[in-house]
Amino acid sequence: VRRLAPQMERNLSAYHLGITVAAIVALGIIVICATTAIAKDERPQVRDWELVRSVSNPYGGTIDLVLIPEQKQRDRQYYLAVADSMCADRTSCMVNFWTNRAHIPTSASMPVTDLAVMTGLYERSPTYTAPVLSLACWLYPNRETAESMKCGYFPGAKVPWKMPGTEAPKRK
Repeated sequence: VRRLAPQMERNLSAYHLGITVAAIVALGIIVICATTAIAKDERPQVRDWELVRSVSNPYGGTIDLVLIPEQKQRDRQYYLAVADSMCADRTSCMVNFWTNRAHIPTSASMPVTDLAVMTGLYERSPTYTAPVLSLACWLYPNRETAESMKCGYFPGAKVPWKMPGTEAPKRK
């Protein structure tokens, strides 16, 4: 068996050592990145909404009255995430949303002034094919968009567009 020249053997050993060290460093970086990603996922999410109170629903169960940040008032996915968190495994659930604590009612008998500024309503029931989320119509820029999203015309709320039939009759 023919042996390599001693210099070549040293060079080859150094080359293998370099590859081995590089592989160990790369593996270490991968482990650190994966651990950091897992740690980020496991950190508790900051909850920026608050269950202010639950009131007795005259039709059974409760209505959860929730305060959300104003900057989230048009975010449908946000409402769904909060509602899922609130309702968990309940088969029937109702959640009403506001951005102003002063307008969150103290009972299921809600004043029109509070309903007018309610931003959303979520309902889940075994009689529904799917949960229903209605955001206030006043949150949308126009009637077509609002109604295509199945908005809620909450009592007393003013919408930013003219409603059909609300214009004054023209004089001749």
